[in-house]
Amino acid sequence: MRVLFVSFPHHTHYYSMVPLASALRTAGHEVRVASHPDITEQITAAGLTAVPVGTPDWYFNDPHAPELLGQVLEDGSGHVQGFDFTRDDPGQWTHESLLALENIAVAALYASVSNDGMLDDLVAYARHWRPDLVIWEQHTFAGAVAARAVGAAHARLLHGVDITVRARQEFLRQSATLPGPVQDPTAEWLGRAVRRYAPHLGFTEEMVTGQWTIDITPPGSRLDLGLRTVGVRHVPHNGASVVPHWLRAPAERPRVCLTLGLSGELDHAPFSVAALLDGLAGLDAEIVAALGAQAELPGPVPENVRLVDFVPLNDLLPTCAAVVHHGGIGTRATAELHGVPQLMLPYGWDTVAKARRVAELGYGLYLPAADLTVEALRAAVERLLTEESFTKAADRVRAEILTEPTPNEAVDVLERLTAESTPRTTTARLA
Repeated sequence: MRVLFVSFPHHTHYYSMVPLASALRTAGHEVRVASHPDITEQITAAGLTAVPVGTPDWYFNDPHAPELLGQVLEDGSGHVQGFDFTRDDPGQWTHESLLALENIAVAALYASVSNDGMLDDLVAYARHWRPDLVIWEQHTFAGAVAARAVGAAHARLLHGVDITVRARQEFLRQSATLPGPVQDPTAEWLGRAVRRYAPHLGFTEEMVTGQWTIDITPPGSRLDLGLRTVGVRHVPHNGASVVPHWLRAPAERPRVCLTLGLSGELDHAPFSVAALLDGLAGLDAEIVAALGAQAELPGPVPENVRLVDFVPLNDLLPTCAAVVHHGGIGTRATAELHGVPQLMLPYGWDTVAKARRVAELGYGLYLPAADLTVEALRAAVERLLTEESFTKAADRVRAEILTEPTPNEAVDVLERLTAESTPRTTTARLA
């Protein structure tokens, strides 16, 4: 069969799709990966065929765009980045608040950053290539639009806690209790989008959830939302990687990885990365600080800190006793796979929900970045290094992950579901 992957224009989102795309390709299926031209190089570097769609997005070419988008997402109502996705504050889970969340997310994030700009090219390519299955990353609803437009089966690939669908389900539940027509920004946006290419079609809720969901998070971290779900084991993909010489020998003392994503910055924290490293000075541990662009800091670096630009986490984390990170997709998942206790420094979006679940299951701690102190961070790292309960809990999560089917083992399931779900009358290529 022909399988079209559709990714958000950011390489960490795409990386979560690579193992499954590779498994389908090596099983004999034709595979293509469509996304903005910004990540074409990352797609082809993984040995997959890229389909650039749209033009390089304004978000990635306007140096002021990230700041402007951040201002929209963190407006006075505290929505999107600051929304209470953990459901701690009932005051945020009113219909008015949930409607505002949908309005802001659709206009400022989904439509403008990752979907509308690619739709024309994506649908045109899908009409040309005629995929049997479209697998779209959880924020890239353009994949669902293209699948409906050409009559392909489609599945959503989920790489984190399903916070937005849970919020939407509550929004729909409350909407159903109100009299008269109720505004639904997501349905209106996606309905308009699909009617551009197939005027006889309209919105269905499957355009938000997929006909089924492929979930690569640990089973214990998943929300039970009543969706048809295929669990697949997370297999790390770090992009083009080289193992450095220093990582080829055993660590001489407990090793702690510190990584803060591409920027290497501690978002919303009240102090600098340099102050954070100073706070970890003197610990009986080797701190491997993978800080990307911040790998050269002003002033001296503590004796126990190894400052690096990049190191593949799939090679580094098995040597670590703990990891400190911002809640990124690959970092959290790779640490879980290797049974490494985690200290998360969440700052918004889904990171708080992810951090909360790590703490609930006992394999880590979290300190909200905005309330972080150097003393609290140091104390938390010391706990991870000295309290055996964290390692035991991390080992339990690792064992749970290893019961999940690998991407290769999941291919048969995807073939069956595609045959069952494809709306077209002919499925000859599925064999």
